[in-house]
Amino acid sequence: MRMTLAFCTMLLVLPAVAQADEPQCKASEPRELKLDLAGVKSVLFEVNHHDLHIQGGPGTAGNLTGRACASSPERLKQLTVTQRKSGDQLIVTLARKADGFWIGNTYAYLDIHAAIPATLPVRLDVGSGDADVNGIASLVVDTGSGDVKGRDIKGAVTAKAGSGDIQLERIGALNLTSIGSGDFRATQVNGGAEVGVVGSGDLDLVEVAGNVHVGSVGSGDVDVRNTKGSVTVDSIGSGDLTVRDVAGDLTVKRKGSGDVNHSGVRGKTSVPKED
Repeated sequence: MRMTLAFCTMLLVLPAVAQADEPQCKASEPRELKLDLAGVKSVLFEVNHHDLHIQGGPGTAGNLTGRACASSPERLKQLTVTQRKSGDQLIVTLARKADGFWIGNTYAYLDIHAAIPATLPVRLDVGSGDADVNGIASLVVDTGSGDVKGRDIKGAVTAKAGSGDIQLERIGALNLTSIGSGDFRATQVNGGAEVGVVGSGDLDLVEVAGNVHVGSVGSGDVDVRNTKGSVTVDSIGSGDLTVRDVAGDLTVKRKGSGDVNHSGVRGKTSVPKED
């Protein structure tokens, strides 16, 4: 009898837990925007604290669909999706007009899906929101505390991460200027990988077709696996470096208290002692 009661109680609790995991959307209304892509060679999406999902596809047209969500109907009017042109770039902005006081369980956000031509380069300016992008020509991304996911990007990816996380899969060459406290992972990089500064976040590179170069590593950890080129790290602080299955050389120019672990390096290995 006790087992039956416990099982019934669990069934009652599960829906409540599932609802708690879902984003809040007490009041909602649709948002739509047809993109003006005439003469446009690239698109900048200003995501701010909202959610954006981008899908590249055939054709030359583009549009945005989605919903505005808020804690009350009155706050829905604060949520806007706009576009403007700057030269041959289209700038799409997801915004919230913050007027009055925001106290307690008060919220207002946008959840938008964008369909654009696969031939267009995309730039993402992400604050604390989240974005995912699939099937586009190339990508430039700058994120604060928000998370970004990207897949099937034919051309190069240039990225800068603060405290947010970035995950990439099946991309062209990679240029990662810096990582703060966030984590960065890229798999199946069809080109080289150039990394500037790794702070306290972690860097994970898997299946890189070219060389990997990392400027400096602070307290974060770096893991490089299955690289067809060589791996070079200019300096390591207290973070750890793990390198496995590299077709070329492994070179570490300066090393602090962090550890360097390597296996399967088919070229030359040069790792100094602790400075």
